[in-house]
Amino acid sequence: MKGMKKHTARLLALLTGLSLLASCAGKPQGENPQPSQSAPEVFTGVGTGMGGDVPVTVTVEGGKITKIEVGEHKETPGISDPAIEKIPQAIIDAQSTQVDVVAGATITSKAIMEAVDKALNGDSGDSAAAQLPFDKPDVIVVGAGIAGLSASVKAAELGANVLVLEQAARVGGSGNLAGGSIVGTNTKIEAENGLEDSPELLYADFERLGGEGNFNPETARTFAENCGRAIDWLDEVIGVDFGLRTPTYGSYEPLNVPRVHYAVPESGVVEDSSGKGASGFVKALMGKLDEYITAGSACLLLKTEATDIVLDNNVITGVVAKSEDGTEVTYTAPSIIIATGGYGHNEDWLKEYNFTNVATSAPATANGSGYDFARKAGAAFDGMDFCTAYGGCIPVTGFDKSLTINTYTFKDAIWVDLNGERFADETTADSKVKSDSWTQVKDNVVFSVFPASAKTEDNSPLLGGDWAKLEELATEGKYVFKADTVEELAALAGIDAAGLTATVEQYNKDCAAGKDSAFGRTAALTTLDGPLYAVYTIPYVLITSGGPRINANAQMVREDGSVIEGAYLAGEIIGMGNVCGHTTIGGIGHGNCATWGIIAAENAVARAKG
Repeated sequence: MKGMKKHTARLLALLTGLSLLASCAGKPQGENPQPSQSAPEVFTGVGTGMGGDVPVTVTVEGGKITKIEVGEHKETPGISDPAIEKIPQAIIDAQSTQVDVVAGATITSKAIMEAVDKALNGDSGDSAAAQLPFDKPDVIVVGAGIAGLSASVKAAELGANVLVLEQAARVGGSGNLAGGSIVGTNTKIEAENGLEDSPELLYADFERLGGEGNFNPETARTFAENCGRAIDWLDEVIGVDFGLRTPTYGSYEPLNVPRVHYAVPESGVVEDSSGKGASGFVKALMGKLDEYITAGSACLLLKTEATDIVLDNNVITGVVAKSEDGTEVTYTAPSIIIATGGYGHNEDWLKEYNFTNVATSAPATANGSGYDFARKAGAAFDGMDFCTAYGGCIPVTGFDKSLTINTYTFKDAIWVDLNGERFADETTADSKVKSDSWTQVKDNVVFSVFPASAKTEDNSPLLGGDWAKLEELATEGKYVFKADTVEELAALAGIDAAGLTATVEQYNKDCAAGKDSAFGRTAALTTLDGPLYAVYTIPYVLITSGGPRINANAQMVREDGSVIEGAYLAGEIIGMGNVCGHTTIGGIGHGNCATWGIIAAENAVARAKG
């Protein structure tokens, strides 16, 4: 390695004007081969872009850079393309990485420059703190999901110098995978459709659907009064594409006014808005943040995780951040915005408040770090006992969900708990019934019980697996059990034998009579005769619903009512249950991100400037 570095140093001396780039996008690593003295020399390096690693291959001949190729990457098509097309040639023309970034593609531009520097300096990166474009940030935003991006852009828009810390290799968080719904009242889009709406009507929905007393009234009213202007800001200032611009009643329990709006995903396919549209928020917000990065008033550090907060006389004054190489740096600012998401990927928090057994489909970044910070600062917590979940995870891969039972098209099963008792009409259960069922049963364990005679080639009892996979798991005998009799099945699965026997006997009588006496089930009344299967399942979580108590300014509050100064919250960490109660309202998740992102930014900037 020493010999390679010496050779590279001599090479760099020939590259007039070439200097190391101080990037605000992190410090990735690359390894270089020992260059040949008799042939064109080829080096590799990796920079950190908006979507993750950006690898480059650099060819040097006669002491000059002659070729730069960008390898496979996950940068956003359309946004990154100009940088990938222009920056390599600009570096070759200048024989230096000190070239102008491409407007609108700052992150990708800097990633390519950084990768070329890494390729040529033969170093895996030092451990120095990142060079910021300003002396000191006014606002630090922890997390670059939709909430963090909203807060960052709004703070920069209000004239603040903003430092954004994101532990992942790309921005967006769960917004890269989620649907595009967002709820708001009195929006310009509602007016275009002739809809009359008000914060009072939305608040009435919170009471009707979520239950009066199940949410924080101040938090709910603040959201209701501000969610409309958040959508208008996304629409008119940020440039989010709202496609058909036709609000709906939402995909869950219908609201009293059609006020759920839908963003078009970054692909531009309007039909995908409901299922994938959140990437449209990410694309537009990142495009706007990129403008402030270019202007030097914002800095985004990817692969940089906030691991702790700094407390000074009970005031939050900064955060400790760890880069990819393990280096820890303390950043301070007058205002900190915590937008770290929920605790859906933290098994300890989930089991402390919500479940005995649980799995997750939440992104790894939803690790509950913000909750740890809030607990350290002394915040009160509200609504932690309520957490919606999805049913049917077979925990073959442990905590991270990979395989589930088919609760949608496979209708021949009954669902029983550890006592062998049914609890719903399995053929008509909607998302709320499923969530309540798996959340409320003993130890959160549900067995899907069905006969081998239900086998068809085109309808598997597993999602992500077929009948062959079912037989494979049955052979293992850990999560899928198969037996000729109910008694044998109960013994294998650990279900109460008397309870399961009674349930199956009654259900078979109902099948013969053509009517389910317990829950009125009418479809797929299939007699449970052996051989029988029982599939062990638990709930899995995507989002969480409780969070630290906040006031109307998005500041955390202690049990005694005092305010924790210096920090503000935005997004999922607030807890949708604290806004809308014990229900799920279409668009409430992204609504919390944009609405509280704006509120947090406005108050954070006011504190920083004041």
